[in-house]
Amino acid sequence: MGIRQVLPHRFTRRGEDVSRDLRVLSPGFGRESILHIGHTIRFYQMHTPGAPIRGIEMGQNILNLLRQEHAKMLMQLGELQQREIRDRAELFKEMKNTLLPHMAGEERVFYPRLEEQGLHDLVTGSREEHKIIQALIDRLNNISTADEEDWVDVMSQLQEAVRGHVDREEKTVFPEARQKIDDALLLRIGNRFEEAKGKAHLQPLR
Repeated sequence: MGIRQVLPHRFTRRGEDVSRDLRVLSPGFGRESILHIGHTIRFYQMHTPGAPIRGIEMGQNILNLLRQEHAKMLMQLGELQQREIRDRAELFKEMKNTLLPHMAGEERVFYPRLEEQGLHDLVTGSREEHKIIQALIDRLNNISTADEEDWVDVMSQLQEAVRGHVDREEKTVFPEARQKIDDALLLRIGNRFEEAKGKAHLQPLR
């Protein structure tokens, strides 16, 4: 049975709970069946760009995704400050694998949506903070982890810059986004954000 047969249009209105709709169609549908269909839909969306299934939204909204990644980045930065010298290079690489695609996703997907809502000043501030963060990462790339004094000094600056960026976004930018962008669009932005991250490379943002 095809997805469109399982989920006819009248049971797949945008923004509604797909699992509830499936149980309306057939109370015998179990959790595993629902998850299987959900994964099938997600696979279709990932491998058929530009052809999402009408009325079905998967994933998380962009604000939740960004909060989760903010927490992860801050944790990684805190660990970098505490680790032994021999462990720093690998952990620094892991941190960049989180931070750089995150910034690229924000620049390519989230910020343009905010600008469409007239939040140009907030976006300008966020982009400037990204440039500062990128510059500090570039400096760390050119400092040996064995150079204790310089490494710790620049890493402290990076940690402060990221904390400030996260704090401003979550306290100022996110409330504005929540007020101006509806839930369905926040969800779609979240999906596009994940796609943009997947295409991002570890290179300076220009």
